[in-house]
Amino acid sequence: MASDAAFLRAILPSLPNGFAKKVRALCGSTSESAAEDVLDTLIRFISGAECAPNATTDVQKQWNEKQQATTTILNRMVKGRSDIKRPRETEGAEQDFQASKRQRLSTETSFLSTSQALPTEPLFTIHSISATSPVRKKVDLTVHKTALVLTHPTTHAIEGNIPLSSITRAFLLPTRGKSKAHWTIVLLTSDSSERTKPANGTTQSNTQVIFGTDAVSLATFSSSIYDGTNPIQTVSPKGTNTRPFLLDFLTRLGTSVIEPTPDVFKSACLGITSGVSANEDGIPGIEAYRGAKSGSLWFTKEGILWGESKPCEFWALEDLIGKSDGVRVVGGAGRTCTVVITRKSTSESEDIGEDEEDMGVEAEFGMVDSKERSGIEAWARTFKHLFGKKKVVGEAKTINQVEDDSDEEDEDFEMDTDEELDGSEATSSDSDESDDDEGSVKDSEGSDAEGELGSDREEELKEEHHPLLRPGAMPRRMNRAVIDMVVGMVEDDMLETSGRQELSSVSEGDDEEVEEDELED
Repeated sequence: MASDAAFLRAILPSLPNGFAKKVRALCGSTSESAAEDVLDTLIRFISGAECAPNATTDVQKQWNEKQQATTTILNRMVKGRSDIKRPRETEGAEQDFQASKRQRLSTETSFLSTSQALPTEPLFTIHSISATSPVRKKVDLTVHKTALVLTHPTTHAIEGNIPLSSITRAFLLPTRGKSKAHWTIVLLTSDSSERTKPANGTTQSNTQVIFGTDAVSLATFSSSIYDGTNPIQTVSPKGTNTRPFLLDFLTRLGTSVIEPTPDVFKSACLGITSGVSANEDGIPGIEAYRGAKSGSLWFTKEGILWGESKPCEFWALEDLIGKSDGVRVVGGAGRTCTVVITRKSTSESEDIGEDEEDMGVEAEFGMVDSKERSGIEAWARTFKHLFGKKKVVGEAKTINQVEDDSDEEDEDFEMDTDEELDGSEATSSDSDESDDDEGSVKDSEGSDAEGELGSDREEELKEEHHPLLRPGAMPRRMNRAVIDMVVGMVEDDMLETSGRQELSSVSEGDDEEVEEDELED
């Protein structure tokens, strides 16, 4: 073994004795150690190592592509072998114990079974990207026709296998607190952070995929599309804008992409702690704490996301409990305030009667800067008409597009104009006008003595200058509470007037009785 076969020399002592002797005999029987070089190259190839420097140009070109295909085939052939252990006398009981133990520990990685066969028909791959969930390492993310597969960049071992049908939400977020612009992608299989169990009784967790990359690549950025099963890799140079590649990846997942934008919500705090945002127009989220865990609340047209800090959770507009209680801001007089988000109760075990009120499930987020209060309340006012409604009709308005429209309920209390009055109302208004004319003649005698000051005030209070002086006019923003208050005042005045009339009639009857008694005397 005169050649430099480092891989072959390293594993020879670990080989079975009989097999090791055959390898040594084969290498010694050929001239110039040709067999040794072939065996060493084969070991490099199947172990996922780099190509040898002295390999031919043709081998170096095909090395990565063929190596990946070979690894896939070997993984299929030896699947499940990693769980096989040395048989013992208590093999049955031991296997049952290990199976139950794996079942309890598999709640975090229920979708991440590496023993499953690799899905066919790959569509798109992002190479060597940093993930924080469900595994915390650099991985290759490949979108197949039916699944999202996470593989090791070098060995191509499967780190996770998530069915695309389970992914319900996809978010593209401008990461907060970074010194350089950065994107974070969050994929959810459930809006709630609670664990779920399907009907068949198998253990299933709320799997979340979180990974990120710089908005402008600091090194080469690699991605691949596929012609059948053959990858066509694209290597972009340093300084490439990564957002188009991320959007291409997300659109292939088969679910809509939610991206917070500053025209819907914009943070009022743009200090050092906020970092540099990948969105140049502002940060569409706030910093908050859920318990002792820090994270970000992202406000979108579709709802609110508690993101980046695991476990993530999403409150869709239709899942919020109501217009007033869906999103509330508590406090704010000091430096910080608390945001309370209430989700409808969805537990099947809690049956809510017809007469019972759904109290919902509250989530509190503290240590929010008080400067954010006005922005949060403006967002809630903009979208509160969609809170609790399953079907969203039309496109929601942004904060900059909100118009100062009156409430729909106020339309029921608008007074009719003179043109819409019927005959009886017209005659009554005419009689009132005649009475007003007679009173105005009497009042004109005293008005002359008031001088020029009174005449100036009358000119200022003309109908053309004051629309509220017109017949039947009402304030545009008068709501139901104000109207109820005015109606109550009128009713009180009417009751007092009727009481006075009854008292006056009683007193008149008493005077007549006294006069009759005096005449009899």
